Amino acid sequence: MKKILVVEDHKDSCLWITAVLRQCGFGALEAGDGAVAVRMAHSERPDLILLDWHLPAGGGAFVMENLRRQPETAAIPIIIMTGDPDVDLELMKSKGAWAVFTKPMDVHAFLNAIRRALEDKSLDAAQAVPCPPERESHGALVELLPG
Repeated sequence: MKKILVVEDHKDSCLWITAVLRQCGFGALEAGDGAVAVRMAHSERPDLILLDWHLPAGGGAFVMENLRRQPETAAIPIIIMTGDPDVDLELMKSKGAWAVFTKPMDVHAFLNAIRRALEDKSLDAAQAVPCPPERESHGALVELLPG
């Protein structure tokens, strides 16, 4: 079973995401802030991280910088989730984001990106070039970031 770390400080959002993941057969771990996320990524070695960009105790940039510096966590794909419609895609790409979604997220596009990120896990995160999911939903997908 693939293990996914959900880093989200809003409890309702975290519960929704983890419930959807478990219904789809994934294992879901939870972290509510950046510092806990970094510790859990090192101790649990998830196959994928779903990362809220704005977090207490270290935001998304802090988490990504810490994980990308360590060889044991550097290749874990990270999908960013944000409520900010004016996201800086270049910054997120430079930090190693695999994809970026705005909230609320279209569940089908989100799950498609999760599956693709897990399939491409053998690639270096900066080199992953996912095929875009269908974009017919309400624009929840900001961009899949090719390397």
